[in-house]
Amino acid sequence: MSKKNRTNETEGISVVICDKQPLFRLGLKLALEQQGNFRVIGEANDADELMALLVRSVPEILVLDMFIARTENFSLLRQLRAKYPTVKVMLIVPRSVHPIELLSAIQSGAMGCLLRDSPPDLVIRALHSVMTGMPWIQRELTEHILQGFNTFPISEEPIRALTERERQILILLAKGLSNKEIAKQMGLSLQTVKTHVSHILQKLRVRSRAEAARYAFILLKSSFDGQKLALSGKRR
Repeated sequence: MSKKNRTNETEGISVVICDKQPLFRLGLKLALEQQGNFRVIGEANDADELMALLVRSVPEILVLDMFIARTENFSLLRQLRAKYPTVKVMLIVPRSVHPIELLSAIQSGAMGCLLRDSPPDLVIRALHSVMTGMPWIQRELTEHILQGFNTFPISEEPIRALTERERQILILLAKGLSNKEIAKQMGLSLQTVKTHVSHILQKLRVRSRAEAARYAFILLKSSFDGQKLALSGKRR
């Protein structure tokens, strides 16, 4: 544990809250500090404020609003993972979140996901879970993801024809990245990405990027299924 994060074990787990709603930040701060083993060391209203704050104070846990996190296809999460790998990110998400967005957030670095209307005791349990290194996905959200998978009853057979590079590009394509953004992220030329995308469409026998994105659920599902998760509530 670095001295920058915690100078004394009795001070509690350091937390930064980044959310657009001041009332939510205040309520969460009071709930955490009443527990005695958390201390909120900073608050931010948006991504710019957050990054400026982290230069001064790096927390152990970041509670982050999904609406802020998902800007530019979760580039903020990837930036946080690269610059502050020790910070554990707990996303606060709406019930209307799309399954592939949720999976993209996990792929990009989120360690936990909680509904915005979660009760304080559940929030505390979730934060303790991620603090010990155990990802936490609220049960209602895992069910939402599985419903998303069931919405796309497609064959896995075409996926087997893709190369590893093509699978990586398919995931980025499904997240909504343009060819130019994919090229930059993967260190490839724009023409190379265009060629890969063309091959992906041919192998999957689809006519558009939107249709191809449906197949990304299969790849994301395999990653999701292989991750050990802490679930809220009793197991069924």
